[in-house]
Amino acid sequence: MDWGARAGKRKNNYLCQKKMKRILRLIALTAFFLCPAAAQRPSWPPEPWLLYGRVNHWADSPKTLKQEVRLMARNGLDGYMIELAGWAAPWTDQWSDAWLRETERRYARLLKMCRRRNLVLFVSIVNDNMGRGKYGDTGPALEQVYSQALQLMQVVRKHGADHVVVQPVAETQTQAGRNFETDCVRALQGFTLAYNGGGGFPDRTPEGFHCRAVHPAHIGTAVPQGVMAVSDHGILIRELAADHSLDGPASADRLTQWVENMKRMHVKAIGYYAFQRQELDRTAIVTLGKCKRP
Repeated sequence: MDWGARAGKRKNNYLCQKKMKRILRLIALTAFFLCPAAAQRPSWPPEPWLLYGRVNHWADSPKTLKQEVRLMARNGLDGYMIELAGWAAPWTDQWSDAWLRETERRYARLLKMCRRRNLVLFVSIVNDNMGRGKYGDTGPALEQVYSQALQLMQVVRKHGADHVVVQPVAETQTQAGRNFETDCVRALQGFTLAYNGGGGFPDRTPEGFHCRAVHPAHIGTAVPQGVMAVSDHGILIRELAADHSLDGPASADRLTQWVENMKRMHVKAIGYYAFQRQELDRTAIVTLGKCKRP
């Protein structure tokens, strides 16, 4: 065989290999986007998860978020909590295409940080109090941005179920909220789904969900065994804050008291909602870490 024929054969082999690599990459990408929820769901530990999050301002500052996640990992916390839509946060272009793209970018970055440190990410996609003027909210109601909310759901689905717990709707109370829950149960197969209907204190876990999150009103409020106890109640938020505000840092003593109360009730998880907090709440994270240690 002459050199020209050999060169032609090598070129053909190279092109075939390159084409095969493209095909395999396309197959892998297709599998990823069609079956993103194939990863193993988080499993509940014997002791309750201890979670923290600046839920409405999580996306404001990547620097602050990185500091929080690192501090949480050092103190042995189990996960971060967010309202994906940043409900009640002062977004000027919320629900625009640009906002949706930026939200996905920041969500993907946070999820990567959590997975790297073996932290669970609790994601509440939308809040059914939207558009009702609560806590100064002036945004649209869920039914007015339903198609955009579905895009947020697809963001969660696209980036996978590993280390993720999804609460489709916080404090479900409207038909739009119930419809969105149904859409999420259908689309987020393979995800761990938390139910928060009944105005934030559900008495059941509907089919398709794996747990329920409840919002107790006070430090001493009793909750059912086996639920996720989350401090997303205006009264409790103020009770746990050192200055009794919605954005103040935690009171170490009162937060410890609440966590110990929830532990005695054998809950699955205890989540501290730094509701309108914009800065890192070091006191809350360190206190939760101390509650985690025996």
